[in-house]
Amino acid sequence: MRVLPVLLLVFPLIAWADSPSVLSWETCVQEAMANNPELRAARANLTAAGHKAEASRSGNLPQLSAGASYSDTSGTAVTPGNSYSTSLSLTQNLFSGFQDQARIEQGVANRTQAEAGLVIARAKLSQDLKAAYAGLRYAQDNVTLTEKIVLRLEENLRLVELRFEAGRENKGAYLLTKASLAQARYENLQARQAMVSAQTQLAKVLGRSEAGVLEVLGSVPINEPGASPDFRQLAQQSPDLQQAQAQERSAVADVTLARAGYYPSLNLTGTVAREGQEWYPDKDRRTVGLNLSIPLYSGGQDYYSTKSAAASLEAASSNKDNTEHQLQVRLRQAHAGYVESAEKLKVDQAFLDAAMTRSEIARSRYNNGLMSFDDWDRIENDLILRQKVYLQSQRERVLAEAAWEQAQGTGVIP
Repeated sequence: MRVLPVLLLVFPLIAWADSPSVLSWETCVQEAMANNPELRAARANLTAAGHKAEASRSGNLPQLSAGASYSDTSGTAVTPGNSYSTSLSLTQNLFSGFQDQARIEQGVANRTQAEAGLVIARAKLSQDLKAAYAGLRYAQDNVTLTEKIVLRLEENLRLVELRFEAGRENKGAYLLTKASLAQARYENLQARQAMVSAQTQLAKVLGRSEAGVLEVLGSVPINEPGASPDFRQLAQQSPDLQQAQAQERSAVADVTLARAGYYPSLNLTGTVAREGQEWYPDKDRRTVGLNLSIPLYSGGQDYYSTKSAAASLEAASSNKDNTEHQLQVRLRQAHAGYVESAEKLKVDQAFLDAAMTRSEIARSRYNNGLMSFDDWDRIENDLILRQKVYLQSQRERVLAEAAWEQAQGTGVIP
């Protein structure tokens, strides 16, 4: 007698657990901005680079240190006793072979790289999010489409079966229609399996540890392609090129740092101290010094370090030039794909409209015995094909625009 109430309580919980989490495009953008691990890593890298850039300026500032010491000389041959001292020292580097300025330039270059890296991460996240959202939208629509195809082919099978039983259609037509229905049911099964994968992909982009049952509401906003842009100017503004230029500037600073070993180093130091045999010491001591260090031989380290840094600079310069050339090619290809996808979607829409009209006419003619099964079957298959192609073109339209934005370093992630 208690089983029924328990089941009544359990079933709503099961239904609630399986209910999909419905997400809009705007919600996905906000969630990805907050939780995507790649974007969070890029932000952290920029913060770290900013702190290192500030730390690189310390070479131009004086260094202040304090100290205290105690020594016991009771067991030695010198005058036995205790010795206490406290000191405060100030050191200012006057010249270090241009190292300080090179470290500042390198810190700024590394921060610029991190800034460009963050822009690249945002553009990549925008592309990934559009692809994942459009992928799940395509998977949902594909499930709906395959279900409609199954229903349509079930109607077709009933129609052919009636004609076959009445002796007005051959057995081959009946078996072919039956096989087409089996194929449609199999494709519906595939579509449902693909939707689970699409849900997992969107959850990954959103930064979720578990996918759950996700459902997207609405489509990704799209824009019509404008006039052909100045690809050279776009390449100059690209974060990929800015990152390569920053790497080159960092390599220039590395050469300066490597050459610093050839230059002397000059430091000004000043110390204020108190010494005595008792705590607190009461004898003052003040010293001021100017220290000049001239390197004579480092075992070849400076020579080979300079050669290595110069080679790295040449590699960074070549990488920058190669990046600029590749960007122009990539931008042109991405823009061409963007424009073509927009036009293809319009063409596929026109073919779908035509196929739907032809299908309605063909079904009526076949019912009235004015069209052969083979001709009617070809028109039915063409409609199914056009429906699938149009659905794929909708997704490809979004992907092409996302690729064009990513090539420019832009997107929906601010």
